[in-house]
Amino acid sequence: MEPEASVIVPIHNEARILRENIEYLSNHLEGRLPRHEIILCENGSSDDSKKIAMLLAEERENVRYLELPEANLSEALKAGFNYARSEKLVYFPVDLSVDAEFIHQSVLLLDVFDAVIGSKRLARDLDRRPPARRIASRAYHGMVRGLYDTEFTDTTCVKAFRRSKILELMDRIPTTSGIFETELLMEASSEGLYIVEVPVIVEEQRPSRTMLGRKIQTKLEDLLSARLNRVSTYVGLPLIVVGVILLMVLTAWKIQGNSMAGFSMPYTFLLSMLLVVSGFQILTFGLLSNLIMQIRAQISQVKRE
Repeated sequence: MEPEASVIVPIHNEARILRENIEYLSNHLEGRLPRHEIILCENGSSDDSKKIAMLLAEERENVRYLELPEANLSEALKAGFNYARSEKLVYFPVDLSVDAEFIHQSVLLLDVFDAVIGSKRLARDLDRRPPARRIASRAYHGMVRGLYDTEFTDTTCVKAFRRSKILELMDRIPTTSGIFETELLMEASSEGLYIVEVPVIVEEQRPSRTMLGRKIQTKLEDLLSARLNRVSTYVGLPLIVVGVILLMVLTAWKIQGNSMAGFSMPYTFLLSMLLVVSGFQILTFGLLSNLIMQIRAQISQVKRE
């Protein structure tokens, strides 16, 4: 019988907490969702995570094991979603930083919606992580809303999807993307999927193993790369407008002076021309980047096929 829900749990070097947390999660779901499966997606661990995950799959009927050779969260999510047997898919962290009640809540909501986003930013007191991480998250999602013109408040927390709606969309996004989860939600939104956000409390159960500075750098690079077309518009268009205005002012002064000679302010003229040319170059670069992103998505889909 098909499980009512498939819970995908990516694992990378989680030996210290793996058994205790998966046993807790399994026992919790037994009382709320008797027909469920937990898919442990081990990816590139160098500790005993693989061994523990395999033992859990042997000991518990509702736990399944999936192994990937390299550490890659995006690839683990793709593999887990494809491996799942249920129509309702839930991505959940192994550190249990979010209340497991989200799983039951999202499964019910998937009767109506195509996707459910758990958001730690729908209310002020939901994000209970250290201040530095809260500030970084606020800044990142501010950029996401500006660059993607979206109303989503959180794109990096827990999520749930209908399998039939999301698998094809996942294939359009390269697993090398550092903002895979964000791109996936933007793709789902652009395709018209029915999406709802629900509030979730996030509490840090352990210090992050990835340095915050490195995480910020990676996400910022990939976010700007993915939206270069919009960034180029924000930068290039104002340059063109300012340059054209300067040229119009200089031309008006020249006409009023009835002078047949060159502009009286040659350096200002050169600056205005430089602004216009630079603006057009930046806009052109943005258009080319948009074409490159489309080619990237097509290549990614071909590789999956």
